[in-house]
Amino acid sequence: MEKSENNSADDFIARGNTLADQNKYEEAVAAYNQAIESDPDNAAARYQKGCALYSLNRYGEAVQAYGGALERDPDDVAAWHSLGVVLMNLEQYEEAVEAFDMALALDSTIASAWYHKGYALGEQKNFEEAVKAYWRALEIDPEDIISWANMGTTLNSLGRHEEAVDASDLALALDPDNAPAWNAKADALMGLENYKEALQTYNRVLAIDPLDAHAWHNKGSALMKLRPGDTC
Repeated sequence: MEKSENNSADDFIARGNTLADQNKYEEAVAAYNQAIESDPDNAAARYQKGCALYSLNRYGEAVQAYGGALERDPDDVAAWHSLGVVLMNLEQYEEAVEAFDMALALDSTIASAWYHKGYALGEQKNFEEAVKAYWRALEIDPEDIISWANMGTTLNSLGRHEEAVDASDLALALDPDNAPAWNAKADALMGLENYKEALQTYNRVLAIDPLDAHAWHNKGSALMKLRPGDTC
């Protein structure tokens, strides 16, 4: 009897996964609920339900679903990582860091967990620790463009502008059209009082994204710092 119930839950999970792959997330949630009804202790059903709810931007419910999965399987690395991501979307950054730490305690080789931890730490203005987290992500995946770009931004927050230029350049070597990396480099050049090059760099951002508010604002700041003859 127990085997039949488990197979039934697995069938519902498989149906939910198929629906999720088709972006039919509401129907997927219903299928996962059927799996949970069939097997209340099924951690996988609760985890997948959390993923579908996340895709629906129903973050509070996703937290509950991931929590239910982790009550039943505390060693589920993916659930800890996904919980951290949804907590970030709720701007619960301290709790997000705790979730990423749980994931990394189980598997310290997940570059995305280190990246997300760095982001959450940065949002708490814990910039030194954020830099350390980004470095760990980059040790695992040296071609992680977003970690290089965010490293540049975080180093700027610490006043380490020359290092920020280097980090931004490494991101841009991987993706020359990465607007956040250009912004980070331009901000670093402003910090180094290289206003002419900063202005040129903000213009690169705006060529990629003409609506980038950060670049427009800081371009104005660069223009104010320059003498009239320096803007050519």
